[in-house]
Amino acid sequence: MVRTRCHGGESAGTRRPGTPEPLVIEARSYDIAVIGAGFAGLACARRAAERGLSVLVLDRKREPGERIHTTGILVKEAWEEWAAPDELVRKVSRVRIHTSSHQFVELKRDDYFFLATDTAALLRHLVDETCAAGAEIRFGEKYAGATRNGTRLDLDGAGVSCRFLVGADGARSRVAESFGLDRNVRLLKGLEWEYEAMDSVGDTLHCFIDPECAPGYIGWVVPGVGITQVGLAVHRSSKADVQKFVDRIDVLFGLSGRRVLGRRGGVIPIGGLLRNFHGDRVMLIGDAAGMVSPLTAGGIHKAYRFGRVAGDAIADHLDAAGGPHPGDVVRRAYPKQSWKRVARWSYDRLPVARALEAGLLTRGLFQKLAGKVFFDRFV
Repeated sequence: MVRTRCHGGESAGTRRPGTPEPLVIEARSYDIAVIGAGFAGLACARRAAERGLSVLVLDRKREPGERIHTTGILVKEAWEEWAAPDELVRKVSRVRIHTSSHQFVELKRDDYFFLATDTAALLRHLVDETCAAGAEIRFGEKYAGATRNGTRLDLDGAGVSCRFLVGADGARSRVAESFGLDRNVRLLKGLEWEYEAMDSVGDTLHCFIDPECAPGYIGWVVPGVGITQVGLAVHRSSKADVQKFVDRIDVLFGLSGRRVLGRRGGVIPIGGLLRNFHGDRVMLIGDAAGMVSPLTAGGIHKAYRFGRVAGDAIADHLDAAGGPHPGDVVRRAYPKQSWKRVARWSYDRLPVARALEAGLLTRGLFQKLAGKVFFDRFV
């Protein structure tokens, strides 16, 4: 059943049980259709609606926040883009980077912070704010493809047409597939367990460089909102063995015997912005376009920022004066991130963990490099 979040009731395409199938469904026309009600799709939809465009968001999930695929950590810049209510976040003031032998380096800046989030509740909040801006959002409706119809696109089986289509439907985008756009091929896979809250974690984001448990990326322990989040991200060809990781760090946090309240996971693109992420009347944003840091695998800040840039660019493009293609606008605005790609290459190929254990990287040098990674500047 399609649930229209904005109006708190059924959409025109929803039938109550036992009612006959309507004989004719007229296509409803929108300026923009956004596929995916995640961080990027909502940011784009909200901004486009604020610009006065008619906006429809479709999401295959039954409700916002269902089947979370992200750890949900906000960097300071993401919070500045779209502030979250205090009750939905928890401030994290420092980062501690551990080796597999439990040596660590701690990073902190008085003017910087991260925010753990109640991710499902945050998405529900963002949906409500996007609806308040004037967008319509339907849940429980899958994207089945689109057919060109003159200057418009008809969404197959949805009874909807649009002037511009935005694919914000994740790393394995169906919109990308249906329009022959580039698709993400360099992926990490992540898995996270949610434990009951533990004081032993403190107000610190714990990151573990452990090539045995987390080949290709890291393990982490996050002091979440009412929970403790423990997870791994690994190369796509590797196994994410969270239990093995939990056993290894149990001495630090006392995880054994604690209840696992939930699980989340998904794939993370790390290849950078796709070369061919837009076409005639269509564009990808967020994970679908590879808008994720190739080094840290963080994507929410980019989702907010470039979702908003895309919403403005589409509004300008659809204006009677006709602005440039929104994809060109986004590409020009997107950072090159050359140093992060070099760092990713080095992390994949050099024995970083062994160097840290052997002291080949001095503590001061490592702090500077890690500060650049986590704060995008040298500490």
